[in-house]
Amino acid sequence: MKLNLKTKIAYGLAGVGDSALYSLAGTFLLFFLSTVVGISPGIAGTLAAIGSVWETICGAIVGYLSDNTYTRFGKRKPYLLIAAFPLAVLTGLLFTTINASEIVRVLYYGIAILLFWTSFSTFFVPYLAWGAELTQDYDERTVLRGYTYFFNTLGMAIGMILPNIIVDFLLNQGKSSTQSWQLMAVFCGVCSALTILIGAAGIKDRYEKEYAQKKAAGTLPEKKRNKVKPKELLRMAWDMVRNYGQILKLRSVRFIVGTSVFYLIAYAIFCADRMYFFTYNMGLSAAGITFILAVMTFASVVFVPVILRVNQYFDKRTMFIFGMGFCALIMALFGITGVSSMIMLCLFSLAYCVGSICYWQLVPAMIYDVCEVDQLANGKERAGLVISLQSLSESLANAAGMQILGLILQFAGFNGEAEAQSDLTLVWMHLSFTVIPAFFMVLSIIMVIKYPITKTVYNEVLEALGRRQKGEDIDLEPFKKLI
Repeated sequence: MKLNLKTKIAYGLAGVGDSALYSLAGTFLLFFLSTVVGISPGIAGTLAAIGSVWETICGAIVGYLSDNTYTRFGKRKPYLLIAAFPLAVLTGLLFTTINASEIVRVLYYGIAILLFWTSFSTFFVPYLAWGAELTQDYDERTVLRGYTYFFNTLGMAIGMILPNIIVDFLLNQGKSSTQSWQLMAVFCGVCSALTILIGAAGIKDRYEKEYAQKKAAGTLPEKKRNKVKPKELLRMAWDMVRNYGQILKLRSVRFIVGTSVFYLIAYAIFCADRMYFFTYNMGLSAAGITFILAVMTFASVVFVPVILRVNQYFDKRTMFIFGMGFCALIMALFGITGVSSMIMLCLFSLAYCVGSICYWQLVPAMIYDVCEVDQLANGKERAGLVISLQSLSESLANAAGMQILGLILQFAGFNGEAEAQSDLTLVWMHLSFTVIPAFFMVLSIIMVIKYPITKTVYNEVLEALGRRQKGEDIDLEPFKKLI
C-alpha cells in the first residue's frame, strides 16, 4: 500500500523526538557524567549499561501491551501521547547536576536513567511498530524510512549539534555549568515531546478507522472493568515470554538482530567517544565541535535520495553490505593513518555517514519485513513484539558499547579533571573512534550476509499470506530458510 504524503511527513516528524533523545544520551551522557558530574568513567559506563538493559525489558513489555491494545486512538498512538510529557521532564532531570556524596549521585543518576529509558521505550517501540503496520509494500517501507531519516537528521541536530551551542552560549552569558547543561536538556526534551505529539496526532491508521466503524455499528467489544488479579498478571507475563520465544526462534530474526546489535555497538562506542576525541585528541573548540557534528548530521541527508534511487535496482541487504563495507574500510584506514586535520576529519565523517544512512534507513525496514515472516510461520500479527527487537538491539548494543568505552577510558587512565590526557589515553580514544567501531561493523556485515529475506522472498511471503487468507493450506517447506 502506497502512503499519502501527510502520513509520511507526520510519521517522520515523530522521529525527531526519537533521534534527538537517542543522540543526546548517546553523545553526551557518558561525557556529562564523567566530566561535569565527576563520576568515574567505569561507573558512568555501568550506569549507562544498566539503563540500556532496563530499556530492553521495557521495550518487550510495551511491545506486547501495544499489540493487545484496542482504543479509539488505535494500537500505537496512545503510547506516543502518554510518553511525550514524561520524556520532556526526565530529560531535564537526567542532565541536572546535584551536589552530594558519590553514593547519592550514583543512586540519583541510576534512577534518572531508568526512568528516562522507561519513558523512551514507551514511545519508541510502538512508534517503530507503527511503521510496519502503515504499509506492507517492500519498497514503500524503504521510502517511509527515508522520510523518517530526514526528520531523524533534524532530531540529531537538536540532540547532537545544538547542545554544544546552547551550553557554550549560556556559559558565556554567565550561567554556571550546572545551569547550562540542565537548560540545554530541558530544551531538547521539550522539542522532542512536541514533535512526538504533533506527529502522532497527524496519523490515522487502519485500527483507528476500524474502531470508529465498529463504534458506529454498535459492535465494539465490552470493556472489562474488573481489577487485574495476580494470576492474570502471571498469565500475561508468561504469554509475553512465550510469544517472544517464538519470534526469536526465527532464523530471519536471529540474523537481523545480530546485524543490528553489532552495528549499534560500533555506533554507541563511536558516538560516546567522539566528544572525548574532538576535545582531547583534536583540541577542537566548541565551535569546531559544533561544525564537525553538523557535517556528520547533515551530510547523511545527501545519501537519502541515493539510497531510494539504488533501491530500485538492489534489495536492502545488498545495499547494506556494500555501504557498510565501504564505511568500515575507510574508518579502519583512518585508524592506521590517523586523523590530524579538519579536512581529514571531514572526509572521515563523510565515510561514517555512508554507514550511518545504510543502517538507519535500511535495517529498520528489514525488521519490518520480519513481521510478515512471523505471521506466516506462527499465524499471529504481533508487530509490537517483533519491532521491539529493534529496541532490544539498541539496548543491548548501547549497554555493551557504553560499558566497553567506559572500561577502555578507565584502563587508559582518563582523568576528567585534567585539561590534557596521557599518550596512552589519547591512543585508546583514537582507536575507539576508528578501528574498534570498524571491527564491529564488519561483524554486522557478516550477520546480514546470512539474513535470508530479499525483495523476491518477501513478495513470496506476502503471496502465501494472501492465499492463507483465502482459506488455502500453505506449505511452509519453501520458506524453511526463513524460519
